[in-house]
Amino acid sequence: MNQRKESQDIRLEIAMKRASRVKALGAEEGFAIPATRQMPLTPFCREKMLICEVKRKSPSKGKIDEIPRADTQAKLYRTKGATHVSVLTEPDYFGGSLQDLMDVKTSCPELSVLRKDFLLTPEDIDVSFRAGADACLLIASLLEAPVLEVMYRRCEELGMTALVELHSREDAAKAEPLKPQLVGINCRDLKTFRIYPLQPLRIRSYVTWDCRVVYESGILKAQDGEFALQSGFNGLLVGEGVVRNPELIVQLKTKMESQASQPSNDIWSRIAGMTVQGRPLVKICGLTNRKDFDMAVDLGADLCGFILAPSPRQTNAEFLRSLPTAKALKVAVVVLSDGEPLPDEIQNLLDEGFLDMIQYHGSENPNQVWNGQGYKALRVKDTDSLDRITDYNPLPCLLDAFSKGKAGGTGKQIERSLVEIARDRGELWLAGGLNPENIASILKDFNPNLVDLSSGLESSPGIKDPSKMNAFFKEINSYASIQ
Repeated sequence: MNQRKESQDIRLEIAMKRASRVKALGAEEGFAIPATRQMPLTPFCREKMLICEVKRKSPSKGKIDEIPRADTQAKLYRTKGATHVSVLTEPDYFGGSLQDLMDVKTSCPELSVLRKDFLLTPEDIDVSFRAGADACLLIASLLEAPVLEVMYRRCEELGMTALVELHSREDAAKAEPLKPQLVGINCRDLKTFRIYPLQPLRIRSYVTWDCRVVYESGILKAQDGEFALQSGFNGLLVGEGVVRNPELIVQLKTKMESQASQPSNDIWSRIAGMTVQGRPLVKICGLTNRKDFDMAVDLGADLCGFILAPSPRQTNAEFLRSLPTAKALKVAVVVLSDGEPLPDEIQNLLDEGFLDMIQYHGSENPNQVWNGQGYKALRVKDTDSLDRITDYNPLPCLLDAFSKGKAGGTGKQIERSLVEIARDRGELWLAGGLNPENIASILKDFNPNLVDLSSGLESSPGIKDPSKMNAFFKEINSYASIQ
């Protein structure tokens, strides 16, 4: 678990408020629900699914849109080609209701309709069915295993589909006996409502059974959906993105239709699968010789960095071709100008498998990074620097300290207040001035998803110090053991 205590757990807060409301009003929450289902049951889980959500507001964004009538919004989605609609029926934090669900299904009976709410009891499933839902969201982290099973089986008995949402390894273990055929993984942390685009890839690595997996939330543009599809997800659940821009439906459906049956690039799935709970990913950068490479791999580096740009630690293609296959990913650090193509020599190393990724450390634009199998390193000077992170979403950015006239590798630390802001915005990949002496406090205070070290582990530029390397990994393993 994260040592840093959150001030609140929004997920539990919403669930507890709903439990109180149901206790006072009943599972029908004061609405006139038909005694028997009136609408046809439309199969959920068809082909690759694009699930478009009727969503007025959220705890993280506040009001998104007025949406006077949920059925009008659903009809708009239908005109753009949507066949699956999610209706948020939670009133206090999302502005929805069971009336919205009934209106959508009555007006658009051919749509597959998901009831999305913080459902807690089997009675909620019965009410959802009578109100017209074809599927229900079951949030595994809110339900004890026996209750999850009863609710899941009740969906089956009624001919409905259960979309079982997982948020952790523990959730996956809880769901595994049921082997649900439709799993949802939310990139939004429901405790804090922050977005972590790589989180669904991490959680998916814990799923041991064959199923269809839906990537939920955080999809505001076509590129976000493309990222999920390229990583092998079978469906997308999109809320704010389609509410604000219904044309996104057309763009995402086009991406789905053109997407090959197999993911075209699984590098981010590989990275997500390397994640060990309670331990950040570790990148050791500035490697220039075989001895240091072997030591980094043996000690547990997840990524090894090689600088292919002017630097005291610059290496070359010949060295990279001489290295053996290793569990650690090989990352080339390059410095390009805006719009400059990747040099042929480096592209060849990628194509031939001697490199896995590119770390862009120059003035590269988001399209260069998106098309280049890598991620952006941002030099952080102030909050304006941090605002650039969203330009590169859904890919993470490696944050390094700003130093005038230098692209990176200065050994300077980012101002702690800026790291705090970056941490609260989601995925935190951190570089700049890290070493064996300060890494424990960095881990405790910021819980980064990845740490990148170079000069802090050296005896001289480009040469790693074995004692520093061992001391650093001792701190990493010690931190992981107490999480």
